[in-house]
Amino acid sequence: MNTYLITGGTGTLGTALTKLLLSQGHKVRVLARNEHGHERLERSIPQDEKGRLSCLVGAVEDESRLLRAMRGADYVIHAAAQKIIPTCEYNPIEAVQTNIQGTINTLNACLEAGIKRAVLVSTDKASSPATLYGGTKFVAERLWLNANRYSAGKEPHFVAVRYGNVWMSQGSVIHTWVKQAQYGVISITDPQCTRFHITLENAVAFVLSALHQANPGELWVPRLPSYRLGDLGLAFRQVYNLSKQPEITGLRRSEKLHESMISQDESPSLKGEAEGHYILEPGVIHNYVPKDQCQGHPVKPGKFQYDSCRNLDVSRLGVEELTEEIREWVGHEKRA
Repeated sequence: MNTYLITGGTGTLGTALTKLLLSQGHKVRVLARNEHGHERLERSIPQDEKGRLSCLVGAVEDESRLLRAMRGADYVIHAAAQKIIPTCEYNPIEAVQTNIQGTINTLNACLEAGIKRAVLVSTDKASSPATLYGGTKFVAERLWLNANRYSAGKEPHFVAVRYGNVWMSQGSVIHTWVKQAQYGVISITDPQCTRFHITLENAVAFVLSALHQANPGELWVPRLPSYRLGDLGLAFRQVYNLSKQPEITGLRRSEKLHESMISQDESPSLKGEAEGHYILEPGVIHNYVPKDQCQGHPVKPGKFQYDSCRNLDVSRLGVEELTEEIREWVGHEKRA
């Protein structure tokens, strides 16, 4: 039995990780400032597992609280972050304090507490960042992975994962459309937008796999299918029997038309690929050439780019597959 500390653990990912780890017989400490989130989490845990759950009210901006929370823990999953892009833009100092200073505090506490391994949960927005949120997560990635220098080849080992929005997570587009569906019409920013698709179950498995298997300093990026937003909207309208065409609102400020998980500028740091994911080692030149040849064109060293648009030629979810995904989610919600 191991002890895991999850920062920001009352969110969608943290809750799913907590439930899985408790079901496997581990102890879990959840550190988050949201007391109502702690209450919801505790209520969702089976009675016979609650004895192994510790709900700790605290913030990553408080290094002393982090150190107390980590004492005796084996593994750390750092998921705490200010994530809402407009909120970060309007509150830049607070975003920096949480996403950057909070990451510094967390890695310092890991070093002091003698943690075995720690994983940072990052975002596709850190690839060629165009927003303050993306910029802070880019800096957080570099701080976190370079903390291995302070470990001097010993524990703790610091690794990271990067992926996009999780299917049906808090604030996802489907949740917005469900609310809009009662008025008979949904809104879409741009039907030509493309996005990667990752389920919560896959995200949880990916985070834990990287935590336990990645080498120090590695950044793992999952290989995922992608889809067009217009196809997702059509699938949703079919499931909810909406006849009206969606309202096109246009991209929000700094919003990307396509998600990028590995930019061309980062590709020289591509170390290799394993089953289901790419491996980056930021700051180190490898010039690995991926096996997949997007659009049938050879990829030259240092010229690879992994984005949701190019990925359509390799792994695409069409309207039929998206319809099934939405129907499955609707059935799950009705049973819950």
